[in-house]
Amino acid sequence: MPAPGHVPRRRWWRRALVSRYGARGRDLARAVDAEYSVLVAARPPWGEENRALRFHVRQAILPDLAAYRVLSREHGDAAVARAEVRDLMTAQLLPVLRVVGVLDRVGVPFARMRRLTRWLVPRAFPPAGFTIGWSQDDAHGLRFDVTTCFYLRVLRHYGAPELTGVFCYGDQVVYEQMPRSVRFSRSGTLATGAGRCDFLLQPTGPAGRETMTP
Repeated sequence: MPAPGHVPRRRWWRRALVSRYGARGRDLARAVDAEYSVLVAARPPWGEENRALRFHVRQAILPDLAAYRVLSREHGDAAVARAEVRDLMTAQLLPVLRVVGVLDRVGVPFARMRRLTRWLVPRAFPPAGFTIGWSQDDAHGLRFDVTTCFYLRVLRHYGAPELTGVFCYGDQVVYEQMPRSVRFSRSGTLATGAGRCDFLLQPTGPAGRETMTP
């Protein structure tokens, strides 16, 4: 475990930044670590309500926000920094994608993925931070909408709501790598101005034919 105030996965950040920026990456990694300490000190009290929310703040949101601030200063361009952070965040998802790949190789059916998702989502994204409504849960599909997003609230607290879309992209990366028995689709997100983040998982038929919701 990192010392209090140090960015999680410090060695990973150092390797990743050195890989991208050469020797300059070491200075950037130290700057990310220092920026993370500043962000932790300013964390909102409502982000400490339970273990799941603390995990989101300290392990997901603040490390990437620290990198975003540092790289924005480095490039003098927030859009370039967001693109860099999106790439770095995607690289951090590789362990999750390997697990998803195992589910595909063992042929997990849609019905089981549906039950797993329905069990996991409320626990990983608890009501204290996320408002989630379930509108479909049957053999044709699993549909749910997020109308209050903890990530967007935290990033607004830090004055960086524009970074929320990076995490929305991470959702897409994970869901699109789900077993071939599942098709994921989404039409909009709160981060892009939509009234909700809509998630729809549907089964796929033989030879990739999709079984669509009536």
